[in-house]
Amino acid sequence: MPAFYAGKRVGKPLMGGHTYNAMFNGKLVWPLDKDTVVSVNITDDKGKPLPKSLAVSGTLKLGAKATYADGHVGDLLTTNDVTFTSRDTSTATISGNTLTWRHGGTILVTATVNGFTSAAASIASAYAPESIKVTDDSGQPVDAVTLRVGESRNLKVTVLPDAASQEFTASAASPDIAVVGDAKPTGITVTPESLTLRVGETASLNVNILPDYAPQEFAANILDKTIATINSKE
Repeated sequence: MPAFYAGKRVGKPLMGGHTYNAMFNGKLVWPLDKDTVVSVNITDDKGKPLPKSLAVSGTLKLGAKATYADGHVGDLLTTNDVTFTSRDTSTATISGNTLTWRHGGTILVTATVNGFTSAAASIASAYAPESIKVTDDSGQPVDAVTLRVGESRNLKVTVLPDAASQEFTASAASPDIAVVGDAKPTGITVTPESLTLRVGETASLNVNILPDYAPQEFAANILDKTIATINSKE
Protein backbone atom coordinates (compact mmCIF):
# COMPACT_ATOMS: atom_id res chain seq x y z
CA MET A 1 0.00 0.00 0.00
CA PRO A 2 1.36 3.51 -0.77
CA ALA A 3 2.06 6.02 1.97
CA PHE A 4 0.38 9.44 2.02
CA TYR A 5 1.46 12.70 3.64
CA ALA A 6 -0.87 15.74 3.74
CA GLY A 7 -3.13 13.95 1.26
CA LYS A 8 -0.37 13.34 -1.28
CA ARG A 9 1.27 10.05 -2.14
CA VAL A 10 4.82 9.81 -0.84
CA GLY A 11 7.44 7.92 -2.84
CA LYS A 12 9.84 5.49 -1.22
CA PRO A 13 12.86 7.31 0.27
CA LEU A 14 16.12 6.68 -1.54
CA MET A 15 19.56 7.36 -0.08
CA GLY A 16 22.80 6.38 -1.72
CA GLY A 17 20.95 4.10 -4.12
CA HIS A 18 19.25 2.18 -1.28
CA THR A 19 15.58 2.28 -0.32
CA TYR A 20 14.93 3.07 3.33
CA ASN A 21 11.74 2.23 5.15
CA ALA A 22 9.93 3.29 8.29
CA MET A 23 7.72 1.63 10.87
CA PHE A 24 4.28 2.91 11.85
CA ASN A 25 2.28 1.10 14.54
CA GLY A 26 4.63 -1.84 14.16
CA LYS A 27 4.21 -2.11 10.39
CA LEU A 28 6.43 -1.05 7.52
CA VAL A 29 5.12 2.08 5.82
CA TRP A 30 6.15 0.72 2.42
CA PRO A 31 5.35 -3.02 2.17
CA LEU A 32 8.04 -5.26 0.74
CA ASP A 33 7.55 -6.67 -2.75
CA LYS A 34 6.85 -10.08 -1.27
CA ASP A 35 3.90 -8.55 0.62
CA THR A 36 2.55 -6.32 -2.17
CA VAL A 37 -0.37 -7.84 -4.09
CA VAL A 38 -0.47 -6.93 -7.79
CA SER A 39 -3.29 -9.23 -8.98
CA VAL A 40 -5.89 -11.67 -7.64
CA ASN A 41 -7.34 -14.64 -9.53
CA ILE A 42 -10.74 -15.96 -8.39
CA THR A 43 -11.28 -19.74 -8.53
CA ASP A 44 -13.46 -22.30 -6.80
CA ASP A 45 -12.47 -23.52 -3.34
CA LYS A 46 -10.33 -26.28 -4.94
CA GLY A 47 -8.33 -23.83 -7.05
CA LYS A 48 -10.08 -24.81 -10.28
CA PRO A 49 -11.50 -22.30 -12.80
CA LEU A 50 -14.94 -20.91 -12.04
CA PRO A 51 -17.87 -22.59 -13.82
CA LYS A 52 -19.45 -20.64 -16.67
CA SER A 53 -22.91 -20.72 -15.07
CA LEU A 54 -24.74 -21.17 -11.77
CA ALA A 55 -27.96 -23.22 -11.74
CA VAL A 56 -31.24 -22.04 -10.23
CA SER A 57 -30.96 -22.22 -6.40
CA GLY A 58 -27.33 -23.33 -6.82
CA THR A 59 -24.36 -22.49 -4.60
CA LEU A 60 -20.62 -22.27 -5.26
CA LYS A 61 -17.64 -22.25 -2.90
CA LEU A 62 -15.06 -19.64 -3.92
CA GLY A 63 -11.29 -19.42 -3.60
CA ALA A 64 -8.62 -16.92 -4.65
CA LYS A 65 -4.88 -16.78 -5.33
CA ALA A 66 -2.90 -13.55 -5.12
CA THR A 67 0.19 -12.73 -7.18
CA TYR A 68 2.78 -10.52 -5.47
CA ALA A 69 5.21 -7.88 -6.75
CA ASP A 70 8.20 -10.24 -6.45
CA GLY A 71 6.43 -12.68 -8.81
CA HIS A 72 5.39 -15.42 -6.40
CA VAL A 73 1.81 -16.70 -6.19
CA GLY A 74 0.32 -17.10 -2.72
CA ASP A 75 -1.57 -20.04 -1.29
CA LEU A 76 -5.21 -20.67 -2.13
CA LEU A 77 -7.39 -18.50 0.11
CA THR A 78 -11.00 -19.40 0.88
CA THR A 79 -12.15 -17.76 4.11
CA ASN A 80 -9.09 -16.31 5.86
CA ASP A 81 -7.26 -13.22 4.53
CA VAL A 82 -9.66 -12.75 1.61
CA THR A 83 -13.02 -11.02 1.18
CA PHE A 84 -15.41 -11.96 -1.61
CA THR A 85 -18.06 -9.52 -2.81
CA SER A 86 -21.04 -9.83 -5.16
CA ARG A 87 -21.34 -6.66 -7.23
CA ASP A 88 -25.07 -7.28 -7.78
CA THR A 89 -26.86 -8.92 -4.86
CA SER A 90 -30.05 -9.24 -6.93
CA THR A 91 -28.42 -12.06 -8.94
CA ALA A 92 -26.34 -13.68 -6.17
CA THR A 93 -25.25 -13.13 -2.58
CA ILE A 94 -22.04 -14.11 -0.82
CA SER A 95 -21.57 -15.26 2.77
CA GLY A 96 -17.95 -16.00 3.60
CA ASN A 97 -16.84 -17.77 0.42
CA THR A 98 -20.25 -19.25 -0.47
CA LEU A 99 -21.93 -17.78 -3.55
CA THR A 100 -25.72 -18.34 -3.62
CA TRP A 101 -28.08 -17.93 -6.59
CA ARG A 102 -30.90 -15.40 -6.32
CA HIS A 103 -32.07 -14.52 -9.85
CA GLY A 104 -31.17 -14.94 -13.49
CA GLY A 105 -28.65 -12.57 -15.04
CA THR A 106 -24.90 -12.03 -14.80
CA ILE A 107 -23.06 -12.57 -11.51
CA LEU A 108 -20.03 -10.32 -10.93
CA VAL A 109 -17.67 -11.35 -8.12
CA THR A 110 -14.56 -9.63 -6.76
CA ALA A 111 -11.96 -10.75 -4.23
CA THR A 112 -9.89 -8.47 -1.99
CA VAL A 113 -6.51 -9.56 -0.58
CA ASN A 114 -4.22 -7.23 1.42
CA GLY A 115 -6.27 -4.23 0.29
CA PHE A 116 -6.04 -5.16 -3.40
CA THR A 117 -9.37 -5.83 -5.15
CA SER A 118 -9.48 -8.03 -8.23
CA ALA A 119 -11.28 -7.38 -11.49
CA ALA A 120 -14.82 -8.76 -11.45
CA ALA A 121 -15.21 -12.39 -12.49
CA SER A 122 -18.36 -13.12 -14.51
CA ILE A 123 -20.69 -16.12 -14.09
CA ALA A 124 -23.99 -16.58 -15.93
CA SER A 125 -26.89 -16.96 -13.49
CA ALA A 126 -29.67 -19.25 -14.76
CA TYR A 127 -33.21 -17.93 -15.02
CA ALA A 128 -35.97 -19.66 -13.09
CA PRO A 129 -39.28 -20.33 -14.91
CA GLU A 130 -41.78 -17.60 -14.04
CA SER A 131 -44.76 -18.44 -16.24
CA ILE A 132 -45.93 -20.62 -19.13
CA LYS A 133 -47.43 -19.51 -22.46
CA VAL A 134 -49.56 -21.88 -24.57
CA THR A 135 -50.31 -21.08 -28.22
CA ASP A 136 -51.84 -22.85 -31.22
CA ASP A 137 -50.37 -23.43 -34.68
CA SER A 138 -51.06 -19.82 -35.68
CA GLY A 139 -49.35 -18.43 -32.57
CA GLN A 140 -52.59 -17.35 -30.91
CA PRO A 141 -52.78 -17.76 -27.11
CA VAL A 142 -54.84 -20.74 -25.92
CA ASP A 143 -56.66 -20.68 -22.59
CA ALA A 144 -59.06 -23.57 -23.23
CA VAL A 145 -59.43 -26.39 -25.76
CA THR A 146 -62.66 -27.99 -26.99
CA LEU A 147 -62.34 -31.32 -28.85
CA ARG A 148 -64.82 -33.78 -30.33
CA VAL A 149 -64.36 -37.54 -30.33
CA GLY A 150 -61.25 -38.48 -32.33
CA GLU A 151 -60.04 -34.91 -32.74
CA SER A 152 -56.60 -33.65 -31.76
CA ARG A 153 -54.95 -30.26 -31.58
CA ASN A 154 -51.32 -29.16 -31.62
CA LEU A 155 -50.27 -26.79 -28.86
CA LYS A 156 -46.94 -25.02 -28.38
CA VAL A 157 -45.73 -24.50 -24.82
CA THR A 158 -43.17 -21.77 -24.05
CA VAL A 159 -41.59 -21.32 -20.62
CA LEU A 160 -41.06 -17.65 -19.69
CA PRO A 161 -38.69 -15.92 -19.56
CA ASP A 162 -37.26 -17.26 -22.82
CA ALA A 163 -33.83 -17.67 -21.19
CA ALA A 164 -35.23 -20.17 -18.66
CA SER A 165 -35.03 -23.91 -19.26
CA GLN A 166 -37.71 -24.96 -21.75
CA GLU A 167 -38.12 -28.44 -20.27
CA PHE A 168 -41.64 -29.25 -19.11
CA THR A 169 -44.02 -32.15 -18.57
CA ALA A 170 -47.57 -31.90 -19.95
CA SER A 171 -50.40 -34.10 -18.69
CA ALA A 172 -54.20 -34.28 -18.87
CA ALA A 173 -56.09 -33.96 -15.60
CA SER A 174 -58.51 -36.69 -16.76
CA PRO A 175 -56.63 -39.24 -18.95
CA ASP A 176 -59.92 -41.08 -19.63
CA ILE A 177 -61.16 -37.98 -21.49
CA ALA A 178 -57.98 -36.87 -23.32
CA VAL A 179 -54.29 -37.63 -23.40
CA VAL A 180 -51.29 -35.39 -24.08
CA GLY A 181 -48.40 -36.46 -26.26
CA ASP A 182 -45.97 -35.23 -28.90
CA ALA A 183 -47.38 -32.93 -31.54
CA LYS A 184 -48.73 -34.88 -34.51
CA PRO A 185 -47.10 -34.18 -37.88
CA THR A 186 -49.41 -32.31 -40.24
CA GLY A 187 -47.20 -32.25 -43.31
CA ILE A 188 -43.74 -32.67 -44.82
CA THR A 189 -41.71 -30.23 -46.91
CA VAL A 190 -38.74 -31.33 -49.03
CA THR A 191 -36.28 -28.90 -50.58
CA PRO A 192 -35.74 -29.02 -53.51
CA GLU A 193 -39.11 -30.45 -54.58
CA SER A 194 -37.67 -32.24 -57.64
CA LEU A 195 -34.20 -33.44 -58.52
CA THR A 196 -32.40 -34.69 -61.65
CA LEU A 197 -29.14 -36.59 -61.27
CA ARG A 198 -26.65 -37.97 -63.75
CA VAL A 199 -24.62 -41.13 -63.24
CA GLY A 200 -22.34 -40.77 -60.18
CA GLU A 201 -23.83 -37.47 -59.02
CA THR A 202 -25.15 -36.83 -55.49
CA ALA A 203 -27.34 -34.11 -53.95
CA SER A 204 -28.67 -33.12 -50.53
CA LEU A 205 -32.33 -32.84 -49.59
CA ASN A 206 -33.69 -30.86 -46.67
CA VAL A 207 -36.70 -32.54 -45.01
CA ASN A 208 -38.84 -30.62 -42.51
CA ILE A 209 -41.79 -32.04 -40.56
CA LEU A 210 -44.68 -29.63 -39.98
CA PRO A 211 -45.41 -28.05 -37.58
CA ASP A 212 -41.83 -27.14 -36.66
CA TYR A 213 -42.28 -28.32 -33.06
CA ALA A 214 -43.49 -31.79 -34.08
CA PRO A 215 -40.97 -34.68 -33.83
CA GLN A 216 -38.55 -34.38 -36.74
CA GLU A 217 -37.82 -38.09 -37.07
CA PHE A 218 -38.50 -39.60 -40.49
CA ALA A 219 -37.47 -42.46 -42.76
CA ALA A 220 -36.64 -41.77 -46.41
CA ASN A 221 -36.93 -44.46 -49.07
CA ILE A 222 -36.31 -44.82 -52.79
CA LEU A 223 -38.98 -46.70 -54.75
CA ASP A 224 -36.42 -48.14 -57.20
CA LYS A 225 -33.10 -48.75 -55.44
CA THR A 226 -31.50 -49.87 -58.71
CA ILE A 227 -31.64 -46.25 -59.87
CA ALA A 228 -30.59 -44.36 -56.68
CA THR A 229 -30.03 -44.78 -52.95
CA ILE A 230 -30.42 -42.51 -49.90
CA ASN A 231 -28.01 -42.06 -47.01
CA SER A 232 -29.29 -40.08 -44.01
CA LYS A 233 -26.93 -37.57 -42.34
CA GLU A 234 -27.46 -36.14 -38.86
